[in-house]
Amino acid sequence: MTNAKQSLLRRPRSDTQSGLTLVELIIAISIGAFIALAGTTLYGTTIATGAQVSKSAATSERINAILWTLNRDLKRAGYRGTPSDLSLYLQSTTGSSGVTGDEGAFPAVDVSTPGCILYTYATNYSCLAGDASRFSLCDDGSGNTSVGNIIPLHHRYGFRLASGVIEAVAIIHPTQFISPPPLDSSCTASGVNSAWSPVTRLSELYVDVFTAALHAQRYVDADSGCILGTSGTDCATNTATDCGDTISCRIERLYKVTVCAYPDSTTDGLCVPSADGTQPDGQIFGEIFAAPRNDVIIAREY
Repeated sequence: MTNAKQSLLRRPRSDTQSGLTLVELIIAISIGAFIALAGTTLYGTTIATGAQVSKSAATSERINAILWTLNRDLKRAGYRGTPSDLSLYLQSTTGSSGVTGDEGAFPAVDVSTPGCILYTYATNYSCLAGDASRFSLCDDGSGNTSVGNIIPLHHRYGFRLASGVIEAVAIIHPTQFISPPPLDSSCTASGVNSAWSPVTRLSELYVDVFTAALHAQRYVDADSGCILGTSGTDCATNTATDCGDTISCRIERLYKVTVCAYPDSTTDGLCVPSADGTQPDGQIFGEIFAAPRNDVIIAREY
């Protein structure tokens, strides 16, 4: 019995009983761990890249939305309402007085304050109860409100740059109120009475540059349509000072708006607008040119 057991123990191992040696097992585990690590790293990198691309697209879209809104609204800036209401807002001037004309209390576009643009146009408003004390146009003539009466009221819209954030305003023009307006929509408004609200977030995007300026303008004879000072035309000898005196004129204006911003920063002064969006790296750069369809009119006194 003892010899039989010893014979079995000494039998050579068959091929069907072969397995991995310790060295082979270590190598296999190492290769598997490397593949798993590579896959995990690729997954993490893909997720991070996707999140960054998504964030960049979202911030770009926010800037594009601002520029798109400006482009759309600047085209209708200066709209005064129905033709019968136009005389309420036109200011007749004479060249001899040295005044070349303006738009009265409702300037179509105001870019006089750096980093801010305000523009206005008339929209329909339905009078509500109590509006007779707010808007003269809602007064039925006896101090009562013509509730439901549709009147053309001017609205003031605009954008401004405030400490790296773009803010927007949309409110009835302050001069339309009988009493002082409830909120301040001027470019310098601040505090609880400010009508401005942020449209970008500093934690996501630092807006470094926001400029709005009159890029070009030309004076046109309102009757003949020729550009003042153009040789070979009836307007060859006319200048802007003749508007409102000997001729009626239209002023055609073109505005330029530039925005430059970059994410995840609180450092200003990095954008170089003259570099056309190439400095600094990763910036969001946008620029539009827009001309109001409603020209400024300087009426001659007949």
